[in-house]
Amino acid sequence: MHYLKKIKVLLSLIALIAIVGCNRDEDSVLLKFLGEYTVNDSCGSANTTYTMIIREKDENNNELYLDNFGGYGPTIVATISEQNPDIIKIDTHADNLHIVGEGTINNERDEITFTYQTSNNNISTSCSSIAKK
Repeated sequence: MHYLKKIKVLLSLIALIAIVGCNRDEDSVLLKFLGEYTVNDSCGSANTTYTMIIREKDENNNELYLDNFGGYGPTIVATISEQNPDIIKIDTHADNLHIVGEGTINNERDEITFTYQTSNNNISTSCSSIAKK
């Protein structure tokens, strides 16, 4: 009987360690993207630098808010790619612009390279940017 008590205690400790060891942030595919970035952006012939903040919108749907994306001011919603968790997918409207593209985070998790298109009234502009934490 004493042997069974030891097994129960041991199993209880293992379960407790497993529960305590789980950290929501470590498991989140969103965490690596969150933060404030300085962005150097090139759209057509225009080059701009601005600050963008990426924050969590909905972890269950792998959605992020990108505040001031493109330097336009409004917040847009982006989604983590299902095929590659290092890629942000963008397909949204902001200030009468349709924005479509993606961003890829580097291995150090401190830089995102974006390529995207903006379009308004059948006028399209290709853009690229590097966002650094």
